[in-house]
Amino acid sequence: MNSFSKVLAIILLLTISSGIIFGQTILKDDRCSTIRSETANSFENWLAQRSFKSTNSRRENEVYQIPVVIHIIHNGEPIGEGFNISDDQILSQLRVINEDFRRKVGTRGFNTHTDGGDVGIEFILAKSAPDGKATDGIVRVDRTEFDPPPFGGSMIGLSAYYSFWDPYQYLNIWAFPGIQDTGLGEAKFPISDLPGLEEETDFLIPGIDSLHGIPVKDIDGVAINTVHFGEVSVNTNYNLGRTGTHEMGHFFGLFHIWGDEGFEGSCDIDDYCDDTPRTSNITHGCPTDKLSCDGEKAMIENYMDYTNDECMNIFTNDQIDRMRTVLENSPRRKSLLTSKALYPPDETVGIPDLTKTRLNAYPNPFSDVLYLTWPNTEVFTNVKVQYYDISGVLLGVETPVSTNSNTLLLNPPKTSSKILYLRVIKSEGNTEYIKLFRK
Repeated sequence: MNSFSKVLAIILLLTISSGIIFGQTILKDDRCSTIRSETANSFENWLAQRSFKSTNSRRENEVYQIPVVIHIIHNGEPIGEGFNISDDQILSQLRVINEDFRRKVGTRGFNTHTDGGDVGIEFILAKSAPDGKATDGIVRVDRTEFDPPPFGGSMIGLSAYYSFWDPYQYLNIWAFPGIQDTGLGEAKFPISDLPGLEEETDFLIPGIDSLHGIPVKDIDGVAINTVHFGEVSVNTNYNLGRTGTHEMGHFFGLFHIWGDEGFEGSCDIDDYCDDTPRTSNITHGCPTDKLSCDGEKAMIENYMDYTNDECMNIFTNDQIDRMRTVLENSPRRKSLLTSKALYPPDETVGIPDLTKTRLNAYPNPFSDVLYLTWPNTEVFTNVKVQYYDISGVLLGVETPVSTNSNTLLLNPPKTSSKILYLRVIKSEGNTEYIKLFRK
């Protein structure tokens, strides 16, 4: 298992006492532990094969949305008290991650650094639950109603014991009871069956094969100490929600800015991003005079360092390209882009009668874009296009620019579906359908 923890003290083992109190082994003043598999270099080979910088040219025009389910693990408190945190606190964490990943103007996530950029990834609460019913994307679980977990281990493993949704359809985020400034968070590093990643280690809980009907090997997501979940009023250096941003960087394949091994750092260790200046050690606080290995100003503002929350505000362009490459290629990441959880369960269309359609599409099968045509006597004006998969679930909506011709250029959503139904809704409410095939 590749796991990353944003912690003030290294957590090597979580022990269980009465199923409610978790002890932590504290070794020294470090904020994060990084567990790497012996075959981690294969991940770098895989990224190199996919030329992860190639995504930069299309980044500005393509914003990915990720469906999130947030599991609140509490001790039976009323909503808004203790570990059963309020909806406002939950939503503040999601807002901060989005501000930071989108480098939003007017927020703490904005920067003017020449190497900084907009990741082009947004996180939204899931709209459909695994049972097909509507959800607000927030799950509250009273852990006192469970038997104590029959295992110790990582924060993510223990969180999944109480609540866990299909990681191919949802990005699981857990708010897990903890102690202030201790065990801030943890994320599962991306693994894949793609070339170069075949030997990466799956999640393992000895003696247990599945949790909530999902194989243990697929346990995936981000766990955050509830005390540091979102913007909080506690007196700490980690109260602005940047634990979530840091761990989400790990979830998409980023290493700490000082490198991918150990905790002391070294100028000989790299994070595989050329525009993050190498540093020889971890950054604590908000120093203004720290220098990188080449003698230039260190990038203490980077989200992947250990700087105080108030000082963080940058993902670099290479870090962005790396994250987007993982999202576009790693199975338990790219499947999130076409998850049904992005849409309400009632947004479906019955299989239409295509014998009466007056539309034509070419090329069909298509690769990326296609052209849609009406009969010669009509033009495209104020139309909306909806895309559905073969089961009738909405995949995306497009509002093309009106034309004065009977031909329209379309950009179907990038999904794994090979068969799509396209519904064109005219301004007067009439609809037309056509069946599309993806190469």
